[in-house]
Amino acid sequence: MIQIYLRIALLVCCLLGFAQNIVSAQSLQPTPDTPKGWKRTTEGRKATVFTKTGLQRGDSLVVKFYQRKVLETNQSLEQWVNQRFVLGNAPNNGVWVNGPKVIRQTGNMTEGWRDFEVGGKKHTVRGLAVGVDKVHVRFASAISSDTQQVRKYKPETDRLLYRLLVVERDAARKENRGTSIELPPPKVKNLKAGGPIKPGRYVGSSVYLKDQKVSGTFDLVLFDNGEFEFLKGGEKYKKTGQMIYSQATGRLNIGSKLENSVRDHENEYCVYGKEATGKMVIFARDGRWQRKLKWVSSSERSSPADIKRAEAIAKAEAERYKHVVDPGQGIQPDEIEAVMYVWETAYRSGAVQLDQEGFLLMKDGRVLDGLPTAPDTLDVAVSRSREPDRWGWWKKEKENYAFAWPVRPRDYRQPNGKQVIGLPLEKGTKLDGDFGMAQTTANLMSNYSSIRRWGIKLNRNGRFLKYRNGSTQMGGVPGMESLATSVWDDEGAVTSITGLNATALSKRKNNSSGSDRMGTYEFDGFRLTLTFDDGHVEHQATFTDEKQNNIWFEGSNLYERQENARPDKNEKK
Repeated sequence: MIQIYLRIALLVCCLLGFAQNIVSAQSLQPTPDTPKGWKRTTEGRKATVFTKTGLQRGDSLVVKFYQRKVLETNQSLEQWVNQRFVLGNAPNNGVWVNGPKVIRQTGNMTEGWRDFEVGGKKHTVRGLAVGVDKVHVRFASAISSDTQQVRKYKPETDRLLYRLLVVERDAARKENRGTSIELPPPKVKNLKAGGPIKPGRYVGSSVYLKDQKVSGTFDLVLFDNGEFEFLKGGEKYKKTGQMIYSQATGRLNIGSKLENSVRDHENEYCVYGKEATGKMVIFARDGRWQRKLKWVSSSERSSPADIKRAEAIAKAEAERYKHVVDPGQGIQPDEIEAVMYVWETAYRSGAVQLDQEGFLLMKDGRVLDGLPTAPDTLDVAVSRSREPDRWGWWKKEKENYAFAWPVRPRDYRQPNGKQVIGLPLEKGTKLDGDFGMAQTTANLMSNYSSIRRWGIKLNRNGRFLKYRNGSTQMGGVPGMESLATSVWDDEGAVTSITGLNATALSKRKNNSSGSDRMGTYEFDGFRLTLTFDDGHVEHQATFTDEKQNNIWFEGSNLYERQENARPDKNEKK
């Protein structure tokens, strides 16, 4: 009898295990067929894994197909891939050895590369992001040893990775999600389309093919940051902008003056490639008009983005808080009574708003209104002499603090709101999360609403990314039948106006590489040092709570988004 029960129990366990495997397999989204010479496994419900077999000892080549995700509002595949490589940790507990390289292959595929080391040996991770409906993104990665034997398998690795586009296209059609596949440009005789853009000046003419009459000339500069500028020939059109280029096909969008179609914005493109002579060419033909621009020289011109960045840096320098010293030369920890903030809610503009204010309390009885810089970078003597109105006095009243200011030096009052004492962060602390804030405004009469989000994403590998985004809506009510909506972020904006009989859509793209928003970070007590990828450095006041679920950043207490919270998110190095 006991043996019968044991057999039944064993059979039930096997069936449960089999059922669990079926559920796990069904939960994973479709992937390409397993190629010959590869082994297929799964990583729980996270990814399908293909491992190359027969490699030499110590070599490895693994391709992973991850689950589909939803793109953020107005987010491109390039932005998504760049953010993944910048903020993500190196595979296999490795260490990144350089920055990522991201290339837009087509409007539906973007690739990225980055090298890392494990145990002193060089490896490479190559990622491919595929999106066929402009809403979802599917990611696949190839993680490989950097050896001669592994490199010879690159062609079959490419075939495996690129099958993801076909798989996702078929899945979208099967699920009735719709597709938005970018078509290749028309073929041009004696032109090999595609390949990397060669920065520099491109000069050419507009020719009427019927009589070969030249009607105008173009002088165009393509910059290595992806921008373009018409020096001549774009007077009636946008002179500068961000090019949209598909390296795999040569499809290039640089405005409606150089195009092969005028029917809609999505088809305002020309063809970029190399002639048999080796010259790089931009080719466009619209009806009987043909335009061909050839590369003539490199250019020393500063790009529009570089000019704008220089102006922004000059403005920031003029507005920068000046009463500072080098880190560690300002207020010492034993001179600080407390670093705190006060918060309260208020109802304004049809919505609940959060008011916050920070204070620095010294053990000598003085208090500074605001936290303009990290305490250990504050020049106290200069600040007290040049901005005396910001310095008051404090005293303890039970569990709270009361302040008196120079206008009424004997009138101690507690600031309105709840007082919260901030805690310093130990040097070398690494946080892993998205710390942000959101503000909303609403007006029911006009159906107006807006939301603005901003914050900073911190990663265990010491990288950060600042971000801002939001949306607005107005109208769509009796008397205001037109509905206007707009969504925006650091990369640009999309605005639509829908009326009774028509809809208008406009797009704006910012010419920024993101180097002024991302970089490396370091906590040290009440100081957060941000070293941006564009080279500039900021020292900001910061603090946290006991659980490190929030941080003070740029004058506000930012809370971690709970969906990104992890049980073991803090790490000391």
